[in-house]
Amino acid sequence: MIFIDLKDRTGILQLVIDPKKIPEADGLNLQDCISVKGIVQERPQNQKNPDLPTGEVELNVTKLTILSRSKTPPFVVEEEIKASEELRLKYRYLDLRRLTMQRIIIMRHQIVNAIREYLNSRDFIEIETPILTRSMPEGARDYLVPSRLYPGKFYALAQSPQMYKQLLMVAGFERYYQIARCMRDEDPRHDRQPEFTQLDLEMSFVTEEDIYTVIEGLFQYIFKKVINQDLKIPFPRLTFEEAITKYGTDKPDISFGMEISDLTRTLKNINFPPFTGKEKICGIIVSGAKSISRKHIDNFNEEAKKEGFGGIYWLRKEGGLSGSLSKYIDEGIIDKIGLKEGELLLVCAGDRKIYYFLGELRLSIGDLLNLRGKGYHFLWVYDFPLFEIDEKTGKINPCHHPFTQPKPEDIHLLDTEPLKVRGRQYDLVLNGNEIASGSIRNHDRSLQERIFEILGVDRETAAKKFGLLLEALDYGAPPHGGIAPGIERIVMLLAGVKSIRDVIAFPKTTQAQGLLENIPDFVEPEQLKELHLKIE
Repeated sequence: MIFIDLKDRTGILQLVIDPKKIPEADGLNLQDCISVKGIVQERPQNQKNPDLPTGEVELNVTKLTILSRSKTPPFVVEEEIKASEELRLKYRYLDLRRLTMQRIIIMRHQIVNAIREYLNSRDFIEIETPILTRSMPEGARDYLVPSRLYPGKFYALAQSPQMYKQLLMVAGFERYYQIARCMRDEDPRHDRQPEFTQLDLEMSFVTEEDIYTVIEGLFQYIFKKVINQDLKIPFPRLTFEEAITKYGTDKPDISFGMEISDLTRTLKNINFPPFTGKEKICGIIVSGAKSISRKHIDNFNEEAKKEGFGGIYWLRKEGGLSGSLSKYIDEGIIDKIGLKEGELLLVCAGDRKIYYFLGELRLSIGDLLNLRGKGYHFLWVYDFPLFEIDEKTGKINPCHHPFTQPKPEDIHLLDTEPLKVRGRQYDLVLNGNEIASGSIRNHDRSLQERIFEILGVDRETAAKKFGLLLEALDYGAPPHGGIAPGIERIVMLLAGVKSIRDVIAFPKTTQAQGLLENIPDFVEPEQLKELHLKIE
């Protein structure tokens, strides 16, 4: 008898073939495409496979047709893949045959379908916006498309539908959404793709609370519909300042504790030279710290020095005190810190940047102790600064984008202390990943032009780049706001994979190359001539 695993997108079924009756079965190879006919029967008791959904039955084949032969594949198409990612991407159509990959792509379909069901039931209208648009500064370089009909002029591929969705609010549609393709010519990074998909959503006459309610309900619906899990809402919230001082990042992973503690008042007078005169003395307490060895602490110390801090100073309480701080701290201070038996205290001193360093250290320890990412932990972060300083140029940039409305109580600071102005913007974070970002927009033209001026965009340039939106705001624009969850990141986190490339059917590499299509590539001189372009 010959046993064959027959596979399609629904799973695997075992075939049983008598080679005397069907001799062509002897010549079958891996990945051949076949059609079979036969009788479904129960497997013998000792041959049942409880790990397989179809493990109790098999198909006794009475007829077999070979539809298409397969060459020997460049790698073995199996669930525990051993091939390199480059080879998998070059032969992506083979990689996608794996049930693991097919389940992820199908989950993506189910998530997008759930999004549409939920929003359609709440009076949202799905509207497509142009992919070919004009070049506008939105935080990344544009992909430019030369015009054949208008020599020297260019379209740009839309980085996002930002301008169009605001125009749709001016047009009176009130509740819009779109599963939008976005193209950005960004510097390569492991979690970036030159083209990606987001749920683009905008509403009129809303506050932040309205946005939170819609999005929390949406994710509650997705979780129940796709993975049959009840999601507790409302989600917890932190201001930007709270997120930085507690977790050292504006996208905190709250799936485990270990918050940053401000120990400045407690430790500034202990006569420990590295703490003298420092603006901030902060630390984290590690529970179950036996897994943190002296070698680990030495590595943390080296990282702190690389970042420009004096080092990591530590105290372990385990049947007594040990560590670089043990001679300087008494029981009274330990009680104030809250250090318990079996715990480790790691301390760093410096300026405000130590929050960011300790935030990274916290995540490293979370990985080391296998604490991260257990369950789904959502969090809203809000009250971001409206502006930030570009460390390379020293110029003022928008923290998110230039269309965000300042908090009304901070508008008086725009001209005098713009870096203290908070914006009406918010991020949704899941297990340390920013999965959505949004804001209440400027619907007043004069306020929008004022923000452009602070950003160094004069009225002439603003009119040239954003004139269409600015003019529209003159025609009774309603107050409006929105948000844009990233589809790939949502699927990645629900599917439990590490890379957004695994949730895209045909992704690019980290260097923005398409290995399957061999792109980018040269084009024929005649094509360039038609576009009035010349390569130098």
